[in-house]
Amino acid sequence: MLTNKNETLRKFNIGIVTACLIGLGLSYYAYIVETRKEQDDSYRAMCDISESISCTKVFMSEYGKGFGLFPKDSVFNIPNSLYGLAFYTLLAILSIINNYTCTATTVILGIFSNIMSIYLGYILYMFKDICIVCVSTYLVNVVITFFATKKLQKLNAIKMHKRNKTK
Repeated sequence: MLTNKNETLRKFNIGIVTACLIGLGLSYYAYIVETRKEQDDSYRAMCDISESISCTKVFMSEYGKGFGLFPKDSVFNIPNSLYGLAFYTLLAILSIINNYTCTATTVILGIFSNIMSIYLGYILYMFKDICIVCVSTYLVNVVITFFATKKLQKLNAIKMHKRNKTK
């Protein structure tokens, strides 16, 4: 029975880590695109398909650094992609630890990332732009939150089973 529980947790961990790796890849790509565009204004990224489907349009906007929430001279006004690299690395590390606190933290961070995705999605709507990289990260955030929530539920079930067994 314990093996089945561990196997379920392992599957959730694989789901979270896989989503984090995709998020890392997307964040790294966004960073490369933003850096290249800053160095060469004529640079055209693969994700710039048309005037209304453009990632650099968003990356180079005031919302592409510090989520548009920090002043330009703030230490926190760095490319959003760097936040993404740190975020997905942290979640990948937290997800391989099968305890309640780390998993609950992953769920909370996942919920926060989805709130930020809604905010940034609204910015895309206001720009009348579709950013394939951005939308992909929003989907990654949903997947991470889903798997983390399922993992937390499973850890709760294991905890309750152990508690009932000792009574």
